[in-house]
Amino acid sequence: MNYNLLFYFKVLGETEHFGRASQILHIEQPSLSQSIKRLEKELGVALFEKRGRNVTLTEHGRSFHQQIDKAFELIDAATLELYRSAKLETITVSSVHSHPKSRFSSYVTQFLSLPGNEHVKISIFERHTQQSFEALRNQACDLIVCSGKNEQDDLVYIPVSRHRVILIAPPDHPLAAYDEIDVREALDYKFIYPFPITGMRVIFEKLFEELGALPPMALEAESVNFTASLVADHVGVALSPDSEHLAMYDIKKINLTNKASTFYHYLAYPRNKVLSPAVQQFVDFIAAQTEERPDDRADV
Repeated sequence: MNYNLLFYFKVLGETEHFGRASQILHIEQPSLSQSIKRLEKELGVALFEKRGRNVTLTEHGRSFHQQIDKAFELIDAATLELYRSAKLETITVSSVHSHPKSRFSSYVTQFLSLPGNEHVKISIFERHTQQSFEALRNQACDLIVCSGKNEQDDLVYIPVSRHRVILIAPPDHPLAAYDEIDVREALDYKFIYPFPITGMRVIFEKLFEELGALPPMALEAESVNFTASLVADHVGVALSPDSEHLAMYDIKKINLTNKASTFYHYLAYPRNKVLSPAVQQFVDFIAAQTEERPDDRADV
């Protein structure tokens, strides 16, 4: 079975959006669509079904995706072991899902371009925040990029970037009449909750904790893109990180006045762990870069 077809399936299964997946994979949408059709024909099973302008995994597709995820983790682990045996200095990062143009991606590119870093390889695996904490405990990575702090672990946190949480609603929803609201004004409406393992779920609960109440649940969704597509299909309203990708959906973005609507992405590592020279150099580089951007460190 073709490796590329499986990798395309893995990415599309994570985003459940052809446009977003095409951007990540750097291929044209029609080419991605044909590749998925080819894989489905080869397997004899429908892996996706249409949902409005987007797609969602079928029951069989979701089960297959979970297994393919595990397979790629094994491949990644084998590759890392090869790099180590070949004397390359490898930095392994477990990171929240982010846009290729994110602040952290820019720092990685700058670091690797520095003279003397030709022997350094940085491997980044996308995981939800809670999964990244688990990977760090299991020593499956050197560093993590997370969207919140975990009080259970003794970690050092370096704020990398600051982000806003906004409310998204269908354009004909009553809340769409507003450009800015307090989230308590949305309490009577059904919400699409972030999935429990996501960093957004922690942010969601913290924001509503201020109000002492939770809104009714329409359903739970794991990815930001899938959540936006559900909102566009009038399933409910939702909280979401503000992102340029939201422009792909027929939704209204509404700013929040609540204090807890700001969150951070942190670079984190165990406080008492001795880091390898390459990892320590990378950490020092990130710390120096963020010191030059005081806006990203305010109120941390």
